[in-house]
Amino acid sequence: MMLTPETTWMLLASVQALHLLHHRLAKRKISLVEPLAAAALLVPLSAVPAAALMSLHVSLAAIQVVGSLWIRKLSPE
Repeated sequence: MMLTPETTWMLLASVQALHLLHHRLAKRKISLVEPLAAAALLVPLSAVPAAALMSLHVSLAAIQVVGSLWIRKLSPE
């Protein structure tokens, strides 16, 4: 499967939704990354070079996945 701005956009949107749900379930406040990811989802796919947009989407998704794993360790069982 080839990475395209559309597929990385969907990746980021999915990870963002799950990450925000996890924040809600863990009763934790959101950090700076969540609004940045939301803003990145609003950037038109044709406004920025594809490689830059794809790396932004993947980077923000990775940060949120790592953040969810970290918050999970801090959350009570």
